[in-house]
Amino acid sequence: CSLGSRRSRRATVAQDAAVPNFNTNTTSKKLQLHQQRRRRRHNVASVAASSGAGGGPSGQGFDQGYIPGSIMSAEQILEVPIDRRSFKPTSEQCPFCVDAPVKENGSKCLGICRNPQNVPGPLMYPHQMQDAQDAVRLQINAMRDKDEPRTDHGVQVLWEFSVESGNMERSRYFGHSSDMYHYDHFIGKALVCFDKMVRNKGHEVVEASTMPDGRTMVKVCLKDTVGEDSHWVFIMVQRTFGKYEGCWQSHRIVETDDQYFSKHLEFI
Repeated sequence: CSLGSRRSRRATVAQDAAVPNFNTNTTSKKLQLHQQRRRRRHNVASVAASSGAGGGPSGQGFDQGYIPGSIMSAEQILEVPIDRRSFKPTSEQCPFCVDAPVKENGSKCLGICRNPQNVPGPLMYPHQMQDAQDAVRLQINAMRDKDEPRTDHGVQVLWEFSVESGNMERSRYFGHSSDMYHYDHFIGKALVCFDKMVRNKGHEVVEASTMPDGRTMVKVCLKDTVGEDSHWVFIMVQRTFGKYEGCWQSHRIVETDDQYFSKHLEFI
């Protein structure tokens, strides 16, 4: 019995030795990872200290001594000073800012070119040689190429063709009551109300008729950017004064159903 017990204990000890100790292996791996992180932080800190004021990613004085694959923490990135004067400001080519001195934040921008109103006139505008349908066509085509030759150029064409643009009184140009005084406000409202015109796939003038009060109603079927049909009514008037005297301009632009009906047309 004693011999059998000894053999049994020896077999148990051998089996225990063959089974890996997962707790020990896990602890060892954690220790190795911790040591690797410490070495990595030490290397990154050494490189950042040696880089001086030019410290930063590759191309900003960080190439010498930079260790590929090393990762800087958010705190370390914030500690590295950036010489903003080494960056070329976006206003360098701006005619308003090119001669301006560099400010403390490293920028030369005076903020003038960021104002959407500080742009030349649109390439398309009312003319006495245009009829009502021509004026509608030019506006829709301008919204098709909204950002050519510059951002929101198509919206600027709509503004130029609007007979009430710049007026202090309330208007129903969009169908609902709205002001038409500020061009920058007009940009936002036009992009919301006329979003289906942006990058449209084409249009067809369905009908142009004279209204009892002398205005002209132009009905248009337009395909939006995904090719779906939308229907619009342009109420056009011939201006009687100002620089566009005798030219056709938009009094109302309203989206309707496929029967060219809208509740907003009751107030036009």
